[in-house]
Amino acid sequence: MILSLTLFVGARPGVADDAPVPASQLGDSVFRDAWHAVLQEAKIEIAPVAAPRDVRRDMFVRGDILLDCCSVPEWRNRADEQAVQLFSDPFFLVVDHLILHEGRDYGHLDPADLSGWTVGAVQGFSFRDQQHFGGLVTAVSMGEVFDLVVAGKADLTIASNQEFYRRQRLAPRPLVLGPEYDRVVLRIRVHNSRPDLLVRINAAIAALKADGRINRLTGQRLRPEKD
Repeated sequence: MILSLTLFVGARPGVADDAPVPASQLGDSVFRDAWHAVLQEAKIEIAPVAAPRDVRRDMFVRGDILLDCCSVPEWRNRADEQAVQLFSDPFFLVVDHLILHEGRDYGHLDPADLSGWTVGAVQGFSFRDQQHFGGLVTAVSMGEVFDLVVAGKADLTIASNQEFYRRQRLAPRPLVLGPEYDRVVLRIRVHNSRPDLLVRINAAIAALKADGRINRLTGQRLRPEKD
């Protein structure tokens, strides 16, 4: 796996073409192994950047991060982001669901109208129609957001079925997978100062999709770990 030392907030902009590329670090994301496989296939050495997602968004705008996985254009719609970002070819289809507190009566819960509900979200996350949510509370990680729902500080949250099942396997909580909220296609974000990286990323994605590695690696992250 082609990785380098971890950077923290304050990474130096203006990285030389032959230097490790500052890129987002996914931590325990269900898509982490597939992201690393894309980098390896593209022969891109990176310097992983560890920072909260909202901080990483600002770092990307400044050019302190040049590669970011995984995202969709609808999530990164600020004017300053749109001015500097390029998106790869489709990477993975994600079906987002409402995540609900087990045993709670939500009555007639309409995913298209969350105006009466407080939604938990990871700092820096954006959702379709979030301006119509009844309220929004945030936490640093998805695990902490799940805890907000368990504690009643949020009525519900939104996550992919892959993310939900993986986290429930690792740390079960009294939560259930609710109705579908949205379908999005994940892509890799490339800073427009390095369009050469986009060409390599797209070629790598095509190769990994052709031989099934993206689906296989993501599936492995969902299966129970052996003792």
